[in-house]
Amino acid sequence: MKKRTVILLFLMAIMAILPFISMKKTSAEAPRIYVKNEQVFHILDTSCNKIIEVPDREFCIGALAYEMPSDFSKEALKAQCIACYTHFLRLRENSKENYDFQADLSKNQFYIKDLSNENRRVFSQAVDEVFGKVLTDDNGNLIDAAYHAISGGQTESAKDIFGFDSEYLQPVSSAGDVNVSGYLSLKEISKDRFKNVLSEKGAKLDGEPSQWIGDLNRTNSGTVKTVNIGNKTFSGSDMREMFSLRSANFDIEYIDDKFILTVYGYGHGVGMSQYGADSMAKQGATFEEIIHHYYGNCNISSR
Repeated sequence: MKKRTVILLFLMAIMAILPFISMKKTSAEAPRIYVKNEQVFHILDTSCNKIIEVPDREFCIGALAYEMPSDFSKEALKAQCIACYTHFLRLRENSKENYDFQADLSKNQFYIKDLSNENRRVFSQAVDEVFGKVLTDDNGNLIDAAYHAISGGQTESAKDIFGFDSEYLQPVSSAGDVNVSGYLSLKEISKDRFKNVLSEKGAKLDGEPSQWIGDLNRTNSGTVKTVNIGNKTFSGSDMREMFSLRSANFDIEYIDDKFILTVYGYGHGVGMSQYGADSMAKQGATFEEIIHHYYGNCNISSR
């Protein structure tokens, strides 16, 4: 009888702890259930393959620091904050993954986490004055709020550069860009390197090098759409990538056994010019005026 009682007590103890063992196993093996939280960005950090959560306001501060220097005018910073927030919220709304977008956070891609006290103060003030504001169309949908560093003096259309039409991404004057120190850059490429790079891409380059380059087909704002080199046609973006140009808005000359590329602006040229926005702000423009200049008749809404 005593033996049976001991066995019974042992079985009861086992049954009592089984649910906890089962719960622990289930918890460890259960897949992560992703629930979108509209106040947190879920970023897949490609440097460690982990999903990092960053609150919206904190992300806006770090994204603004990534895009603009702290000595830019506050109205330009505010315009950039709205454009950034719109861009990344759009990625979040359209994401089919358990994260909103990818970034190499070890290289501060899209978002700078560690800021000096003074920089954090500057960017935080700008963010707090417009936090929650986004750019929408008349149906309340977030627009594609593209931006770049420096235009060639006039921004580009989305149709010419990205292949899709947008009423909010049309060419507009950005005259202040031509006075920025980074507006003009030169790239010198030796004849041999130029030939090697293009030959690897299938171009046959024989005879006099000055005759290798054909006409440059440009957009109305100046970006090179296509250029004939030897027997092949390359896009302006191809040339930008192959020779690490600051933009695809360039001229080519052959002088003293070198190809000299004169490059205008920095970036794809579509949407808001960041240095153009700062130029407008320094002349007294508000963030609303900057936004409507570069993105046309969009709505500044709250989310």
